Amino acid sequence: MSSKIGVQNIAHTNGTVAATVSSGGVVAFSNNPTGITIPASDFKLLLSDTISSPVSEYDISSTYMNSTYDNYVLQATLLPTSDTTHALMRVFQNGSVLTGDKYSYEVAANSSSTYANSNSVHRFQFTVTQVGNAVGEGICYNIRMTNVNSTTHSFSYGGESQGFANAGQPIGQTLSGSLLVAERNVVVNGLRLTFESGNIASGTIKFYGVA
Repeated sequence: MSSKIGVQNIAHTNGTVAATVSSGGVVAFSNNPTGITIPASDFKLLLSDTISSPVSEYDISSTYMNSTYDNYVLQATLLPTSDTTHALMRVFQNGSVLTGDKYSYEVAANSSSTYANSNSVHRFQFTVTQVGNAVGEGICYNIRMTNVNSTTHSFSYGGESQGFANAGQPIGQTLSGSLLVAERNVVVNGLRLTFESGNIASGTIKFYGVA
């Protein structure tokens, strides 16, 4: 046998409402409960944006990526205008894109022993298999960046991507990369997202600082 008390409000005897119970059973407190500590999130959403018309590249500026945090997370869903193309990224130093063969990366396909890598190249690459541009194709990636403000260890990242090739085949990949050891003094204050060919047709961007 079970019993229940059906109320809409929980109140003090003086009539002050402490909490309200919705028809769905959700309790909303009038004030934060005392004696209960809610941990603060280590993640701070700095940027949430939508790309609704084609752009040649998408930049995350020093407004969002600066000395406030040394670790960041980027989540992006992007559709290219060109078919069969790679997803790329470069970094900013002092407000300008870092050029030259100062980047290194490795990408591994999750379903096979297929890899893409370079120890000296002019950009990072997030794909082994090129992605398609049909509706629902493109790529989603989640990368964690560290040593953003370090001058003793190179900027680096790790993460994963999920996309679809030009015939709709799913492609999951594990990502890693860093600036070369010789570039360990580079303080990164921005990102540029592109595809190897064509433009970014559409997409969504979320960028977090990590305490």
